[in-house]
Amino acid sequence: MDAINANSAADSTNAAATQPATAEDFNSKVIAAIDAKTDWYNNSLLPKVQDYYRAHLTYVRSLFDALVKRSIIQPDPYKHDSKISSIICPDDTPFNENERATQMGLRLSAYESVVDYVCNYMKFNVADLNAIKIKKLLDLNSAFNWENLSQNSSRVNTRGLAQCLSELRKSGQGMTLSMLNDGLDKSAEDMEEINAALTGLVDFGREVYKGDVRRNVLLSEQFDKSKMITAVFLLAEIKRQFAKGMPNRPYTGELIDEIVAEETAPNKAELQQQLMNKLRIPEEKEAVKVSNVDTHELIMLSVRTLGSTAEQYNSVINKISLNHDILASENNTLKDKIMRFIRNIFGLEEPPVIYDLLITDRSTNSKRHEKLPYKQFMDNLIKRAHYYAAITSRTSPNYQKMDAQPDNVIADFITKQLRDNGRLHVTLTALDEFFKATAAPTNRPKIKGIKMELTTLKNLLVKANQSRAEYEAYAEEQKQMQQLGISK
Repeated sequence: MDAINANSAADSTNAAATQPATAEDFNSKVIAAIDAKTDWYNNSLLPKVQDYYRAHLTYVRSLFDALVKRSIIQPDPYKHDSKISSIICPDDTPFNENERATQMGLRLSAYESVVDYVCNYMKFNVADLNAIKIKKLLDLNSAFNWENLSQNSSRVNTRGLAQCLSELRKSGQGMTLSMLNDGLDKSAEDMEEINAALTGLVDFGREVYKGDVRRNVLLSEQFDKSKMITAVFLLAEIKRQFAKGMPNRPYTGELIDEIVAEETAPNKAELQQQLMNKLRIPEEKEAVKVSNVDTHELIMLSVRTLGSTAEQYNSVINKISLNHDILASENNTLKDKIMRFIRNIFGLEEPPVIYDLLITDRSTNSKRHEKLPYKQFMDNLIKRAHYYAAITSRTSPNYQKMDAQPDNVIADFITKQLRDNGRLHVTLTALDEFFKATAAPTNRPKIKGIKMELTTLKNLLVKANQSRAEYEAYAEEQKQMQQLGISK
């Protein structure tokens, strides 16, 4: 229904734009066109811009994690102490080659924090995005040249990041690099869309100002309409009434002159038509896609992406084992030693270790306690990591066995795995917090955090789910076209 209303508004506005305007109703038509295009920006284009930023943020975080994991950059140790409340571009001063790991870590971290602020705290609407904020956003977007990350770039940060990426490509895992390269291409496309939308919004902001002058000055009851005959009289009347109709608003002579020309110039009909054309709402073209997508390859891409989580799970396993040993070392009293000695003499098994975790439900913000049998949990996690590692390579027996299954069976497998991994992600988050809170103060610096691995895991699972969703969409499309007797 919203789409129908939006299209109706666009149709009515665009129809008005093609009709010749009389002196009496031109201002009303301009104001109506501005209002309609404002709605289009607020409800259609700007939400897309925000989504583009969110997708870009996901890529930046994945890239940052990969670079840190390979020790190509050093993370900012004070990142979580800083509070972002405005758009600030990262430092772009030159640095020495031996400072690259530290400086690029600081700068990419600062960039990620500001993009996060843009995604989660900024309001994407015409009223809030003034020319100053748009200028800051455009400057932020150009902090790194995502469209051309070249080691020969004249820009310090772009060149530094390109050099880091070059090192990553030499040392990284194939699947991870493929995903990062795909993400870079997508980020470049998204940045192009964002910049085009923001640049257009700057121009539209000028027309919004002029529309406010028309609404609050030219159409006010106090305005002397007889002064609209000549440019000199009209300009003088606007100046006389401006402060009353536009309180606390600056008088922008350039834009006022445009209004005067559109009302009194010899070619005012041409200028008015140009203005109405500028205020037209772009029509969204629905292209009829005749796709020839290999749906099997698409669902197998989801399988390989899922398999690439093995590296992260192995890292998690190692860190959890170390943390478990640290906690176990704290239980080394004389009584503990005697009990271990007795169990060894009689061949008794060690009592099971049960961790009491505090699970947080992010959707409801509710908390609950859950008992976690450590050994059983770790055995299952190790099995999961081994299995995923076995389905990463196309030549492995497990992968080929999966490849031979019907697509719908593979899709069901992916769906179940994603659901299981989602629950596992919640448990691992709680376990990470448990270790940090439970360890003795003297041992807390030794505890290994797994937030970086959890972030990368989440991004990989999102990617796997995207491939699964694309497979289902194309499979459904092909099914419907076959039912209609359309071959592709």
